[in-house]
Amino acid sequence: MENGATLILSNVSALTLDPLNPRAVAVAIVGERIAAVGREDHVSILRGAKTEVIDCKGLPLIPGLNDAHTHVLATAAALSGLDCSSSRIDSVGSLLTALQGRAAVLPPGNWIRGYGLDPGELREKRYPTRSELDTVTPVHPVRIDHSSGHAAMLNSRGLARAEIGAETIDPSDGVIERDEWGEPTGLLLEMGAYLRQRLGSTRSPEEMVAGVSHLNETLLSYGITSVQDAGPDNGVGQWETFQSLTAKQIFQPRVTMMAGIGKLQEVLDAGLGWGSGDDRLRIGHAKIMLTCTTGQLMPAPEDLSGLALRAREHGFPFAVHAIEQEAVEQAIRVMALTNPISRVARINEFSPEVHPRVNNRIEHCAECPPHLMGRLAYSGATVVTQPGSIYWRGDGYMERVDTEMLPHLYDAKRKFELGIPVAFGSDSPVIDPNPWPGIYNAVTGKTRADQLLPRSGRADRFAVNESDGLTFVQALSAYTLAGAEAEGTAGEKGMIRAGMLADLALLDRPLNELRKGEILKTRSRLTILGGSTVWRDGEI
Repeated sequence: MENGATLILSNVSALTLDPLNPRAVAVAIVGERIAAVGREDHVSILRGAKTEVIDCKGLPLIPGLNDAHTHVLATAAALSGLDCSSSRIDSVGSLLTALQGRAAVLPPGNWIRGYGLDPGELREKRYPTRSELDTVTPVHPVRIDHSSGHAAMLNSRGLARAEIGAETIDPSDGVIERDEWGEPTGLLLEMGAYLRQRLGSTRSPEEMVAGVSHLNETLLSYGITSVQDAGPDNGVGQWETFQSLTAKQIFQPRVTMMAGIGKLQEVLDAGLGWGSGDDRLRIGHAKIMLTCTTGQLMPAPEDLSGLALRAREHGFPFAVHAIEQEAVEQAIRVMALTNPISRVARINEFSPEVHPRVNNRIEHCAECPPHLMGRLAYSGATVVTQPGSIYWRGDGYMERVDTEMLPHLYDAKRKFELGIPVAFGSDSPVIDPNPWPGIYNAVTGKTRADQLLPRSGRADRFAVNESDGLTFVQALSAYTLAGAEAEGTAGEKGMIRAGMLADLALLDRPLNELRKGEILKTRSRLTILGGSTVWRDGEI
């Protein structure tokens, strides 16, 4: 090698996730890729006159984290909007005060956007009324998104901007809540796409860029080098936005953008297909929403099968959003029919083997009781789930979720035991994009209030020790290599191995099975993306 390595990380404690070489103390990088991994003397032979050498002081080095399910633009919007989460808002009164304060500094007519509201966390256990919102924001349209992203509360000016009134017909997959006289209360369920179509963007370009820039720095500080954007309405417009953001390096992590099934034709018409793009921005699975918000499954089972087949016929593996037990069951059914590696699909003409190494996916798979677990394993689906939801919201789940379902909520450990491929994501802005609380929960089972969900199979018995969780390596793999496998890029990233992309995170503290409490505090000291340092915290 004429000029040697561009960068050598020396004196590291590398957790490579490479089964052929699980530990290493030095890593050499040439350009955007890893050139050597191993002993100091093995790696140092690549040192040249211009090689940068960093003494990592024995800190852990891991593959860059891959958030396998997030919503980049929505998270950026939340970061620039009014924080209505339980960490800031504890009552309807405090919410109204915050809205009044925001209204005082915005010109009349400008939108006030709030994010992260969970009425179950408020003292009154309810949304603010439309009248209460109107009282404190008489000259501003207001929209407050539920923490799940599946509901929004609008004031009267907001409803008027969206042209929603007593005569407005509910969309087929959404609900306009109404009072006894038929007037909208302001609460809208599963109407995000409807509002985007009616309102367009309610943020200025400057606000959008500021929010994305903030998110970029935040993710890099956690050690996240790749994200998979799961927007159900992603189409050519979102693709062009991501092209601009990544080209200008306003957003630096690698992006795999799912294509909303309703936008699939426009994506195809633009000459894009599954895997289009490059290693910085590419097209991923076709995203299908399967919900029970209206009281029945939408889409209906026969329509779900048609959408899945349409995706496969156009060369797309697909990802089904399924949270409730009923939705999970139907998602499993369509997976068994269409997944290229399931035992059913091998003999079923319904499934063209377009990408035989890339599974179809179930996103969330939150409610999965034992009678569905075996069928899930048989289906060949990958599950992309969010253990961080248990950390951040598990204490509320224990109060509100049916006791018979509680032991089976986001049960990643049982899925691992059955050999079901599992990757982790945050689903931000539903929860904080910080991956470390999710990893902590996967290892310990603990919530933010240090409680344990029942995992014994009996709703009246709680797990008594932390051995019921994953190992740290399993949890880390679900946030790295498994995420790459879920999107079809495992040959490029997810491990520290020669030839792979040099996406790495040097952590700021030692981590092992005896230091579980340190996981929550973890941040990246040095984040490297494609061989370049994109985040540095302090001296190394």
